[in-house]
Amino acid sequence: MNFLTTLFSNGAAVLIDSIGNAIDKTVTSDEEKLKLKNALSTEMNKLEKAQLDAVAAYDKEVTVRHKTDMRSDSWLSKNIRPCVLAFLIVSTVLLAYLSIFILDADKSELIAPWVELLKVLDIAVIGFYFGSRGLEKVQGIKAK
Repeated sequence: MNFLTTLFSNGAAVLIDSIGNAIDKTVTSDEEKLKLKNALSTEMNKLEKAQLDAVAAYDKEVTVRHKTDMRSDSWLSKNIRPCVLAFLIVSTVLLAYLSIFILDADKSELIAPWVELLKVLDIAVIGFYFGSRGLEKVQGIKAK
């Protein structure tokens, strides 16, 4: 999420600059230009704050969901995330082993689509599993 926030923040700065250039071309007085730029900056700051609040609310909901899962009596609800993580890591290692040591060059092309799918899933699951806790800690520090 931090990547998205940075992306949108940088995008907001570019947007303000481009709007400022458009204002410079259409508005003639320096006082009018300054008022418009200040108003736009204020609105963009409000947008950035709203985005940060939305990210914080999302992270809070994920934390609540995890706490609810851990209070459940079901073994599966408590362990589904670690099981998915373990399955994907084992699958990745197995596919790597097959493509390097077992399959010849002709056959290894058959698993190329699966490699791409597994890569995306690994990034998502490992990033969520290990990254979400780090993100919670960083946001907790920023909040203090």
